[in-house]
Parts: sequence; C-alpha cells; structure tokens
Amino acid sequence: MSLFNELKRRNVFRVGIAYVVVAWLTAQVVDLVLENFGAPAWFMRSLLVVLAAGLPLAMVFAWAFEMTPEGLKKEKDVDRSQSVTHVTGRKLDRMIIGIMAVVIAFLVLDRFVLRDESGNTVPNTETQTAEAEEPADPANDTGPSVAVLPFINMSGDTDNEYFSDGLTETLLHMLAQLPELRVAARTSSFAFKGKGTSIEEISTILGVAHVLEGSVQKAGNRVRITAQLIRADDGFHVWSQNYDRTLEDIFAIQDEIATDVANALDTSLLGGGNDIHNVDTTNLSAFDAYLKALEKQAIYSFSSLPQAQSLLKEALAADPEFVDAKLALARNYQMMAWTGIIGEQVSQQQALPLIQQVLEKDPANYFARALKLYNELGINDEFKPEERASKYRELRDLLPLIPNSTTLRETVANFLSFNQGRHQEATEVLEAGLLVDPLAANLHDSIGKTLTRAGLYDKAMVSLQRALILQPGNPNFYFNIADLKAEQGDLNAVLQWQRKAVEVDPQDHELTGELAQDFFNLGLLEEGNHWAAKSIALAPESAVGRKVRLQQAYASGDMDNALQMAQSMIRDQISIRQGSFGAALNIHNEIMSKSGREREAYDYLLSIRPELADFTTFPGDYKGLQMQRRVLLLMPAFKSAEETGQAWLDYASTMDRAFPRWREFSTNQVLNELMLGRTDEAERLAIDIHLSRPVSADLRAVEKLQESVFGVITQRPELMARMSEVQLEKARLRDGVSEMMQKPEWQQ
Repeated sequence: MSLFNELKRRNVFRVGIAYVVVAWLTAQVVDLVLENFGAPAWFMRSLLVVLAAGLPLAMVFAWAFEMTPEGLKKEKDVDRSQSVTHVTGRKLDRMIIGIMAVVIAFLVLDRFVLRDESGNTVPNTETQTAEAEEPADPANDTGPSVAVLPFINMSGDTDNEYFSDGLTETLLHMLAQLPELRVAARTSSFAFKGKGTSIEEISTILGVAHVLEGSVQKAGNRVRITAQLIRADDGFHVWSQNYDRTLEDIFAIQDEIATDVANALDTSLLGGGNDIHNVDTTNLSAFDAYLKALEKQAIYSFSSLPQAQSLLKEALAADPEFVDAKLALARNYQMMAWTGIIGEQVSQQQALPLIQQVLEKDPANYFARALKLYNELGINDEFKPEERASKYRELRDLLPLIPNSTTLRETVANFLSFNQGRHQEATEVLEAGLLVDPLAANLHDSIGKTLTRAGLYDKAMVSLQRALILQPGNPNFYFNIADLKAEQGDLNAVLQWQRKAVEVDPQDHELTGELAQDFFNLGLLEEGNHWAAKSIALAPESAVGRKVRLQQAYASGDMDNALQMAQSMIRDQISIRQGSFGAALNIHNEIMSKSGREREAYDYLLSIRPELADFTTFPGDYKGLQMQRRVLLLMPAFKSAEETGQAWLDYASTMDRAFPRWREFSTNQVLNELMLGRTDEAERLAIDIHLSRPVSADLRAVEKLQESVFGVITQRPELMARMSEVQLEKARLRDGVSEMMQKPEWQQ
C-alpha cells in the first residue's frame, strides 16, 4: 500500500484537519476572552506557539495509534481484519462538519454583533473618559496611530547616522500630515533609539497601535532600505518592503513608504483630498545638508545650533526654493535666541524674511504661519495688548494642525498661565501635546511650572521630576524645581537644586549668576562673590554679567559704583534676560530714594525715554513698561497727591487693557491703595499678602517696601513689626545656609 493511502486509512489527514479547525476556533475564543480581561499580548502569542507545535504531534499520534472498541492501542498491535479506522473516520467527518458549523456561527456573530459598521470592535463605554490624562491605550484608540522608530544605520559608518535619522524624521513628518492619523512625535520616538525596547513596551508608552521600523544601508550612490509596519498587540507584520536603488530615488522611496504605510493602516486615510507631501526638494546635495542640519538642531546646544545654521544655509545655496530648509533655518534662529546665542531682535530680523518667502508662495502653510506668529510675539519685542491676545488665539488654533511643535504649544500655555492666570486651560493645552509626544521632557516641565503658579505643588513636583528623569542633562529643569522649593519655603533645597544645575552645565554664566544673586540677597558676600566671579569670567559684558557686577557692588555697599553701573545699563537698554534690566531699575531707584534724589532719578529715566511721561499710552516694549512704573513710583516724593493720583489712574487703566493680571502682584495691590489714598488698606495688604509669602519666595520682600513711595505706611507699628519678623526669619535662613556651606559639595 502506498504511503498516501496508508495515511488516509489511518485517518491522519482527518485528524490534521480536525486539529487545525479546533485550534483556530480555540484561538478565536481565547483571544476574545483575553481582550475583555486585558491579558498581556505575550499570553496569546504563547498559546499560538503551543497550538502550532501540537499539529505534528497530533498527526504522529494518529499514525501510531488507533482507537478500538477495547480502547487506545498501538497501530501495530491491531489486526487489520479487526481495524475500525473506517468507523473512526466517519466519526471524524461528522465532528469536522459540526465544528465548521460552529466556526461559521462565530464568524457571523463577530461580523454583525461584536463589531460596528466600520469594522471596529465596539468599545466598552464604561472605560472611556472625556479627557485623557495620559497617553491613549492603543487598545482603546478608535483611530489609526503609529510611531516611527529611528531607522537603524546598517552602513557600518557612524557618519551616516544623520542619513538614517533624517529619513526617519522625514517619514514621521510626512505621515503627520494626515489629520486622521495620530503619529508619535520625534522626541518620543527617538527616545528608544539604541535601547532594544520591545515593540509591545514602546506601544504601551507611546499609546500607539502600530510601529514602523526599518534599516538603512548607504554605500556610494546606492541605498538599501528595509521598512516594516508591525501591529503592536500581537507583533503581526502588517506590511513590509525592501528597496535597493540609487540614491537619486530616495525621494520616491520616501513617498512609497509613507503612502504604503498609510494605506496599510487605513485605506481611508488618503481619501478626501488628504495628500502626503515629501520634502520640497529633489536636489541630493541640498537634502543631504538638510538631514545633517536636523541632526545638529536636535542636539539643541550652544555649539550644535550654529552648525545647523551653516548646514541649512548650505542646503539653501544648493536649492534656493527648498521650503523645509527655509522654515528649519527660521526655527533655528528662534532656538538660538532662546539659548542666548543671539539676541531676540536679531533672531526676529533673520527669521522673518525666510518665513515671508514661504508664505508668499503658500499662504496656507501651517508651520510657516505659526512661526510668523511666534516671531511677531517675540520674547522682548513689541507688546501691543489687543494684538498680542489675538495672535495667541490664532497660534492656539493652529496647534492641532502642527501637533509635533512642542515649543509653540509651550508659548501658548505660558501666555494662558502667566499672562491670564488660566492655569487649568494652560495645563490642558500642554497635556494635549503629551498625547502625541508623551516623552517630551519640556512639556512635562511646562506642566510643572504651570501647576507651581497654580499653587498645586505636589502635582507640580511630579511633573518636574518626570521631566528631569526624561532629560537629566537640562539645567533649566533643576532651576524650575528650585523655584517650586522657594514657594514651599525650603531655601536650602532651593540652593541645592541651583547648584545641581550648575554642575550639569558649568559653562552657563546665567546659572552661576542666579546663585550669586541669591547669596547677595541673603547678605552672604563671600559666597556671592565666589559665584559672581564664575559668572563674570564666562560672560562679563553680557546682560547677566553686568547685572551680577551691579548686584555685587550694591551688596558690598559701593553705592557710587552701583549707581553708575545701573544708569549705564538703563542708558544702554540692556536685555531683560534673567531680570537684568529690571535689576538695574530697582537698584537705581532704591539708591536715589534713600538719598532723597527722587526728582533727579525721575528726570534721568525720562531723559532716556521721554514718551514714558504719558501714562495714557502703553509703552511698545517690556523695557518701557518697567521704566514707566519706576517713573510713577518716584512721583509722590515731589508731585502733588492729585497729580500723582491721576497719573496712577491713567497708568492703571492702560495696564488693565494690556495685562489684566497686573493687579494680582502683591506690590501692585499695595501701590494701588497707596496711590488712591487708602493707606489703611495698603498697610493691611502689605502685611496679609506681600509679606505673607515664604521668605525664600522673595528674599527682597522687605527691601521692596523701602522706596520712599511706601514711607507713609512703613513707619506704622504693625507693619514695622511684621517687617522685623520677616527679617528675623531671613536671618534664621541665612544661618542655615551658612551651615550648609560647610558641607563638602559646596567646598569646590
């Protein structure tokens, strides 16, 4: 008898078919049960492996054994004349037919009952929330989502790393253009580079249902790219493709990958006029320089940003119409301003022409429109109240169209929180960004700062520490924790966190300058001089360097030198960075007020900015705003109460339109009552509000009340007593800091 006939006689084929059908049905039922119990994906994969391994075992068993009326026997022990395999075969046929009927019933149930009309599993409404506070669970996500992981550089040359990273970033931005597709942002996707994290874990952290990964091998004029789209919950390869072409085909390859991935995720993504646009160049030299620039820009450091600037200019020299390079260069100028490499006005002047060139050809370019708004809002430029609020609203409306731009999102949130006191709304704007960029350290940091302003210190600390874990090399995060500790009254912790920031970036003169300022405000001259020397050595003529030298002279009692430096800084209209300009104004007014020279100080300020005498007109910049307030504070010493009161009413009316929250600041509340002649209320506010904060939150709270304008209330017994209490608390804190200075970590 042939082998085939023998296999048929022993029912091996029937057993194999029956096993496959039963195994399939078992897998479907178990998968449905596990989905409702939230079992991990590895359990289902393990079951499939076991079921697959059981098939050959079942067929071997069917070959070697026979079920007889006496029970299970080895096939060799059964007399062929007594064999009942034909009877067993008919039983297997009936069993297979019965199981197939169950399978068909299950398919009908799954198609028409368990799924909605769009083919998606009906969600459990009890687990849905109106507002997601953490990255969405891909299992509950109703729309397609994907993370584009950094493509692996297989070229054997680390110098080609920029190419694989740049290809990844280009694909990410191409897919992000589809409004119905949620794409994890670059910061979060690249956080897994080189870490070997499992697809399942990445999916859970980023809240995506699919992951696109691949590799790039570049050699000469050839490029080999492998890409694969993986379904995260079970590891199934939804789509994969290999490309082995010349480098000139790189743009076509990118188009094909993005289009194929979109179609594999959901064929409707490319419908309704939704197109995917590649980078706006076909020039290989320009594209290569652009990719190298993106690598440098992502580092975001004092040394890397100028390198990115040079590379982007190289790209534009090769292709002057390269839109992506123009916008990247405009953004680079803005990033250079934030890091202090160039001034704010220089940044704005350099970025604006690039942005305008793009908008002239494509007025609907979302990113260009957002960059233009950001450029107009500026850091230290025009401050036109009504226009400013309008521009922020417009920028906020653009955020859903550019979901990966965390810097712009932070700008909007900061305006809502700091300028308007809408802390909850600001937090919601930032949390929306975490849905596509859950590992963006700066978003967590901004949430922490917003919650600190709202007085929610415990929640703020959680967000600030999360930012620090994600990006421990960012010194600003340490300083933001220090600010929180200041509001909690822990001065030693404030200084410890500031020192840690300096350890992270000892070359940043602004960090050492802040430490010097705190020590000077405490009256610890030796410690202040130590940190001042470090700051001044790094950048003696910077705005912060000049501020530190001014504070050093003032704290040392060298008032003549301090006054000269303050007037020089005001005359030069130095930057407002880190409160440099405000410090010059404060020290100038304090020195002049203590010597009874308020009129001289008043005349000096107006000689620099004569227009500030008109209190009905809001100044066009932050410096004018600060100067006008100081001008007004000098007036009670030599102007009539009527004239001063009217000037204050004009000023207050203008401020109400420009910056509605200005009255919330404690000194402004006290001043408002003083200027209107309500001295009893002014004293109460000085005691209950201005001097009620922890001393560490404002080390100069008492000194701020020593200008002559406050003289009418500072001699009152109750306020004098409270000021003495604050100074005693400050002395106690100073002693604690002096003791801390003896610890080894401070003896460096």
